[in-house]
Amino acid sequence: MGILEEIRECFASTQNGARDLRSLSKEFPAMVIRNNDGYGVAIEFNDERDISENFANSRLFTQIIRIENDERKYLILSCMRDSLRYEFATVCAQFVEPGLDGIERKNLLDDPLNWWKQWRELMGNTISNREAYSVIAEMMVLDDLYKKDNSVEWAAVISGSHDIEGDQGSYEVKSTIKRYGASITISSQHQLQSLKRLYLYFCRLEQSKEGVSINDMKNKLVEDGYDKEKIEQQLFHLGYEKGASVREDKYKVLEKRKYEVDDKFPRIVDSSFKGDHIPDLVTQITYTIDLDGLEYNVW
Repeated sequence: MGILEEIRECFASTQNGARDLRSLSKEFPAMVIRNNDGYGVAIEFNDERDISENFANSRLFTQIIRIENDERKYLILSCMRDSLRYEFATVCAQFVEPGLDGIERKNLLDDPLNWWKQWRELMGNTISNREAYSVIAEMMVLDDLYKKDNSVEWAAVISGSHDIEGDQGSYEVKSTIKRYGASITISSQHQLQSLKRLYLYFCRLEQSKEGVSINDMKNKLVEDGYDKEKIEQQLFHLGYEKGASVREDKYKVLEKRKYEVDDKFPRIVDSSFKGDHIPDLVTQITYTIDLDGLEYNVW
C-alpha cells in the first residue's frame, strides 16, 4: 500500500487518536491524527519556532502531543471538513513524502512556511483576515494613547462602535497603503458619533523591510506596560494568533494625521436628520469622506 492509499484508509477508519504511517520508513516517520477539531497528518518538529497558519478549512500548526507518557512537538497539517478527506489526503501525502534521500522532508522542516505558501498559492487562497497594515495602524494609535491614558481599550477586537475607547474619548483609526489621496469609508452611522470627545486617526503606510510589524508593535506595547497576555488574546480574536507569519510583515509609516470629529467635521449622524433621528427603516449608512482639505494635527 502506498502513502496516499494508506492515508485515505486511515482517514476513513481512524477515530479519535493517532496512527503511525507504516508505508514510511522508520527514518522518516509520520502519523495520521483525528480528533474533534479535524483530521490530518503530523511530523515530529524539534524546533523552537511556533507555526500557526490557516486558510479555508485547512491549517498548518505546531502542537505538543502526548502519546502514552511521551510528549513531543509536532508539525501538523489538518482539515476540519470531513467531506474533503479523500481530496485532502493528496495534499497530506505530499506533505509527509520524504523524497529522494529525505530531501523533501528536510526542506519542509527547514522552512515549513515556504511549503505552506506554495500550496496556498496553488490552491488559489485569498486571505480573508483584516490586512496587517490596518492592525499595525490601530496598534500604533493604541500605544500612543496608552502611554498617556492606561484606561484605553482596543474595542475593535470585540467589534465595538469605535476602534479604541478610553475614559477621555473615543478613537477611530483609518489606514491606507495608497500613495495618494485620503478618502475613507465610514461603514456605520455610529462610527463618527460618541458621547465623549471623538478623534479620527489616519495613517498612510507602505510595505518595507525597514518598517514595523505586528510583532514589533506587540513588543512595543508590552514595553510600555500593556498586558502581554491581553494583547496576544486580542490578536488571536483578530485572526493573528501567535506563530502566524503575517505578524512579521513590516510596514513603514509615511504619514500620520489626527482629526477632531466636531461640528466642523463632515459626517452623517442622528442630528443630520429631522427630529435628530435616523428614519426607522434605515438600518445602515455607509459613505465616503475626503480628508484632504480638513484641518488636522500630525501625531
